[in-house]
Parts: sequence; structure tokens; C-alpha cells
Amino acid sequence: MRTDPVATGILAALALTATVLIAAPATSWARHPAPTPSPSPTPVADPAVTKIAKQQFVQWQAGAVNKSLYIAQVVPKLTDSLIAGTSRALAQLGALNDTVYIGRWINPDFPPGVSGYIYQMRCASGNVYLWLAIDPAGKIDVFFKNRLDVENVTPSPSQTPSGAR
Repeated sequence: MRTDPVATGILAALALTATVLIAAPATSWARHPAPTPSPSPTPVADPAVTKIAKQQFVQWQAGAVNKSLYIAQVVPKLTDSLIAGTSRALAQLGALNDTVYIGRWINPDFPPGVSGYIYQMRCASGNVYLWLAIDPAGKIDVFFKNRLDVENVTPSPSQTPSGAR
């Protein structure tokens, strides 16, 4: 059987073109890494709120809670027994080394104007989360939890008395 040199040349050129077309995308993929997703922005804490969170944590650790700073509805729940028990538990964590602002705490049950914040209080012997609510008059409420409520889309503390959460 006789082969046509022109046909062989055309087939070879087509094969070469097909190889280049198939190989070209693979080569370009290898040179360009997949884009990485943009990181979520780190929440920025309000320095004044962070100062309140630190002060409250240290006061609760020491058992020296200033009830006049708290929202009126919370004050009756701040019994000497509750403060003493919470103080003992927080004192076991040791000295406060650092605070990490986690983000806003949004609770649909808050009265208008109340703002919520979540901090991780990092201590020498462990960590705890501090949930802080501040009303428009500057009165506060504080909750302590050993974990975040990750099952909720919007963090929300349980409905137990202040300090014992």
C-alpha cells in the first residue's frame, strides 16, 4: 500500500496541533495556582468596651463586683453566693494574660439600644468567654461561659442568672 506524502504531512500537522491545544491548557493551569479565598476580616474591638470587659473580669475574679454598674433588672440576681461561687471558679483560671474580641453578640430579645460583645479571656491556667451587654445608659450585664454557642448562628447566652452562665 502506498501512502500519500501530502496526506501524511497534513495528518502529522493535525496531530501536532491537537497535541498543542490539549497540552496548552494543562501547562497554563500548572503555571497559575488556584486563587485563594479572601480571609474573613478580623472583628475590631472598641477599646472602651474592651476596657470594661477586662475590668469586669478582674472584679468578678476578685469577688468585688460593683452592683451599681449593672442593669437594674440584673442587680437582684447578683447575690453574695452567686458572686462568691463565680469568683472561685474564675480565680482557678489564674491571672488574666490577654483578651480576644470575638465579635458582636446580637440577641433579638435585647431592648432597643442594647449592644452585646463577646470576648475570650485568656488566663494563665485556662480560658473563658465573657459575654457583655451594655445598655444606652452605660449599665451592663456580664455572662461567663466555658464555650461559645457554636450551634447558634447568632451567639446568645442561656437564660440563667448573671455571672453563673
